[in-house]
Amino acid sequence: MSRHQSAQSERPRCRNHSACQVRGKAFIISSTFFRSSGLFTPTKDRATCPRPNAISRRPSGDTLSLPTKKARALLAYLALRPGQSHPRDKLATLLWGDSATSQARTSLRQALAALRKALAAAPEALVVDGRAVGLDPSSVEVDVGRFERLVADGAPAALEEAVALYRGDLLDGFDLAAPPFEEWLLAERERLRELALEALAKLLRHQSESRASEAAIQTALRLLALDPLQEAVHRTLMRLYARQGRRSNALRQYQVCVSVLQRELGVEPEAETRRVYQDILQQRLSAAAGPDAAAGPARRPPRAPVARRREAPSLEPPLVGRAAELGVLQ
Repeated sequence: MSRHQSAQSERPRCRNHSACQVRGKAFIISSTFFRSSGLFTPTKDRATCPRPNAISRRPSGDTLSLPTKKARALLAYLALRPGQSHPRDKLATLLWGDSATSQARTSLRQALAALRKALAAAPEALVVDGRAVGLDPSSVEVDVGRFERLVADGAPAALEEAVALYRGDLLDGFDLAAPPFEEWLLAERERLRELALEALAKLLRHQSESRASEAAIQTALRLLALDPLQEAVHRTLMRLYARQGRRSNALRQYQVCVSVLQRELGVEPEAETRRVYQDILQQRLSAAAGPDAAAGPARRPPRAPVARRREAPSLEPPLVGRAAELGVLQ
């Protein structure tokens, strides 16, 4: 069962991300997988730390700013579904649910006024009527939406771009004293993490089948960084190392697998993992190992009240030339 990561204290951090440049868009709303100080993407040429209230930018690279965290949270919420109208009462409850109804509505009006001011260069971007609020999809480009489309595409090139876009949890480091918003944010973080894991698993399968071992190793390492309990990926990584003749790395990966399973779940590796380890230890698995078998769509185990192993799609290669030994085991 995937673990939710609690929101961390807000802190500015620099990382070099390239922006989604889209002609005709008035604003580029980028989470950088909504990096810590709000919705912001540095320019292509240089990495910059956003100001504490930086939240979005024009294609020119100029940042917009909003006066309060709740105004920024409002823009983030609207940005994830551009084109969708949200009732005012729902937004007021989402961000000011601990206030009286009249005060919540007043706070929402103030936040919307701040949004209008920030988006004054393209007033059509914010769509507000008497009862609902939304963002005009023709005026904004949101990296979360692009990420979702690339994962849905499923082509290797699209998957590579998708995993490059995903740089961490949604609004990582953004915290807000509004329980309904926090619950929504945790759910969205988990949903996007699942999509990232799916994209990484599909990309790893493709790279392994095409014998792009070094690229597959990097993808496997990133997948395990997101979800270290996927034992099948540990096995795949061990085989990939062995395929490259990097026996010590393969044996070390087994120890990493043993440690994480013991620490997190209190269990030993599966028999298949131990068998791969023995094959590598005795140098029976080498560069001659077959390619990884194709797998179906990435699936995640259902949530359960007890800790359990995480299973990834079948990524291991078939046991080539091991029919006799396999018959004995069966």
